[in-house]
Amino acid sequence: MRNIARTALIVFLASCGPAYGQTPATNPYPKMAPVSQYLMPRAAEIAMARSAGPASISTHAEVLALTKSGYVVAAKGTNGWTCLVGRMWTAGFGDAEFWNPHGRGPACLNPPAVKSVLPQYLARTKWALAGDTREEIAQKCQAAYASHQFTDPAPASFAFMLSKQGYLNDDVKGPWRPHVMPFVALDQVDTWGASFKGSPILSPATATFRRYEPVTIVIPVRFWSDGSPAPK
Repeated sequence: MRNIARTALIVFLASCGPAYGQTPATNPYPKMAPVSQYLMPRAAEIAMARSAGPASISTHAEVLALTKSGYVVAAKGTNGWTCLVGRMWTAGFGDAEFWNPHGRGPACLNPPAVKSVLPQYLARTKWALAGDTREEIAQKCQAAYASHQFTDPAPASFAFMLSKQGYLNDDVKGPWRPHVMPFVALDQVDTWGASFKGSPILSPATATFRRYEPVTIVIPVRFWSDGSPAPK
């Protein structure tokens, strides 16, 4: 389960910094595909984004949709939340599926995450669509942390990832399981009890992170956003 959880973490936002590991020798996605392969019909993207959270929240959230130049507001919100469908270029820089055009990660971010985490994701998206290589994106992320343009996640930052839609990666070939995903600083992982033996709260190996990178932990939950039960 931990390997699957680790992949679930990176589908939305993993890190701006050094890679999780070295790029495999055999990489099915060595470079970015044509931009059109990452895009979705607008109505379908809005619906998928909203499916990430409870309807009581996502119905009133701002929704972003991807275009050839970046995300745009597809539906205005009133509650401070933002829902969107993430793409795989937010994976670790050593991930073989970094440029996988099939990846779709629906997420609804709460107001603290909208302020402190979402700008990092939007920047990575802009750089990717502008034609930057993964190495160039990594360098820009590191510079942004050094200049304090990017910061640790704000306290209480988290995202709902409760959608039965989406595409985690080529191994899962669909969604993983419903979960809540807090964004925390590296030194807060143990405070959450993440990945201790017997703990239901999961995290990637913290040794792969640097102090200036946001860490996402996963708390599996029992129901999808439509109310149906999660897989056992």
